[in-house]
This record gives sequence, C-alpha cells and structure tokens, in this order.
Amino acid sequence: MVSQVNDLRSAAAGASRQQQVIARPATQTAAVPDNKQPDPLRLSQTLTPEHTRQHSLIQRAQHKIASSKVAEASLNDIGKNLAQLSKRVEFAMRSGSASPKIAADIEQLACRMEQRLEQASYKDQAVLSRQLKPVFHGEPRTSFQIKGLDTRRSSPRDETVIFNLAKGGANAVPVKLGANATPEQQAMQFRQALNEHGIGVSLNKQRQLVFSANEADWQHLSQKMRVVGQGDRFPAGQPNRVKLETTEARFEPQKWQTDKAHLRETLVQSQQMMKQIKASIQEIQLHKQDVMQRIDTINQRNHYLNDQVLESVEADLARILPNGDSFNSAFQNLKAQANVHRQTVVSLLSE
Repeated sequence: MVSQVNDLRSAAAGASRQQQVIARPATQTAAVPDNKQPDPLRLSQTLTPEHTRQHSLIQRAQHKIASSKVAEASLNDIGKNLAQLSKRVEFAMRSGSASPKIAADIEQLACRMEQRLEQASYKDQAVLSRQLKPVFHGEPRTSFQIKGLDTRRSSPRDETVIFNLAKGGANAVPVKLGANATPEQQAMQFRQALNEHGIGVSLNKQRQLVFSANEADWQHLSQKMRVVGQGDRFPAGQPNRVKLETTEARFEPQKWQTDKAHLRETLVQSQQMMKQIKASIQEIQLHKQDVMQRIDTINQRNHYLNDQVLESVEADLARILPNGDSFNSAFQNLKAQANVHRQTVVSLLSE
C-alpha cells in the first residue's frame, strides 16, 4: 500500500485536472462479503442518476439559451428591414404611388426578410414561427381560432360537432360537447379528438379555444377544413367551410403589394409585424432570464451534492484501506505535498 501511495504522490504532482468523484454510499457496500467487495479502482467512475439528470438539464438549458439568442438576433435584423420598408411605403403614399425604384426596394427588402426568417435556426431546428413567435421547443406552429366557436356561450343540450380535416384517412373527427359544458371541459374534448391529428388545443386568457398546427397542416386546414353541427354552434346537414382566424398576423412579406390601392394595407401589416417583434423579443428575454436562474439553481444544487458524494467516497476508502495506511494520513500527505484540490486527491486514491 505504501508503494501505491508513493506512485500516487508522483501522479498528483503533475495533476492539472480536477476530477469530480462520485460513488455509492458506504451503507450500500458495508454488508457485502469481503470476497465480493467492489473494486476501489472503480469508485470514482460511478455516475449517479442524479448527476446524469443534472448534466442533462444543464445541456438542455444551454441549448435553449443558444437558440433564444439566434431568435433574438433574427428578429432584430427583420425589424431593421421592416423599418426601412415602412419608410419607403410612407414615402410612396405621400407621392401618391410607388415609383419603380421604390417598388423594387420594397421587393428587395421583402426577399431579404423572407430569407432571414428561413435561416433563423439553431442546429437545424427553426427558432421562429410565421407569426414571428419564438419556438422554444418542437416545430414552428401557427395559432388560430375557429370563427363561430364561442366556448363561453353554454348550450342547453348535448351536441356533436364533426370536423372534416380533408387530410386523407379518417377525415371525419367528431367532438362531443356536453350540455352546459365549461370552457375547460370543451377544451378537453377538443384536445382528445384533435391532438392525434397534429392539432394543438388550449384556452387563452379570455377562456376561448385556441388551436395550433404546423406550417403544412395550417396551409391545408385554412383551405379545406369543414364542419357539421346540430344547429346550435354550427348548422346541421352538409359540411360547411369553416373560417379560421390567426391569433396574430402571419409574416409573409412577399405577398405584400405596392400598388396604390394596397400601399396603406402594406404599411399596416409592416407596423403589426414590428409590434409583434417587440413582444417576441420581450418574451425571449424573460425566457432567457428564467433559464439562467434555473442553471444557477442546478449548479448550486450540484455543488452541494458533490460535497455529499466526496464524503461518501472518503468513507468508503477509509473502510477499504488497511489500518496501517489510514485514509486520513494518506489524504493529508498527498494534499500537503502536491498542493492539489480535495477532489483530485480523493480521485487519485480511488483510482
């Protein structure tokens, strides 16, 4: 054992790394027969589930921070181009029409913003939706409401509303709504019926239903979705085209028009988008603050756990080492001569 400690002393003198030591509590090894004792060489290499979970949480948090920065930078860039576009539209309105040069400038700015939105991604995952909302997880989605579907208006009788999604396969999706059902109960029924078709369902602050779909589904639903009711919320009989209204305007600058009749509409749309950008940036900043606080909490908790783990390893080593070579004497000797951290000493003794 003395020769082993001498070897470890020379290793500690050149140690420039600090290892984190994790082992099983002493109570888990105390009852094991001598011939079945765990190899002390492997004590420092045992990762606890708690350590693995904390490491995973920190990695996910760092991913969110990075993707949020990309989203914020993209929004700022789009906002600058929107400001330039608005100035050109205002100039065209004062002139009575957009000159060929102004129209070309607006078209160029629109193409630049469209490209910036398409490039707004982190690790091949989009970070902005078409409503210029940040995407913190999953894929970009468009939020919308179904016109005529008022969840706050109670119905005196049960009703089954059948939605035809026209997506192929099981097109007809029935939603059973009970008499006098609350908005929360209605939301649950819609969620159970539509979630498997990729349509999200939630309630807003006004307790009205809000749906969401990915880009491909939104394009399809906005053109094809139909509904059949029982004469209360929706008419009975043949399926009727249902009107979907987005909760926020969608950012589609290349569809904006610069002729005299649509200049004001283009200006209004650009101003709406600038307001949405401001709101989204505020949302991102709050999200980043929340994530950073979580990272700090995890790091503090990890530090506390590391101390516990180190004490557990020291207890295991003190029990395993022969009486003539106590752990405390070996520990203090190595620490004094090599001037290394406590974690490194424990790691060297347990390797």
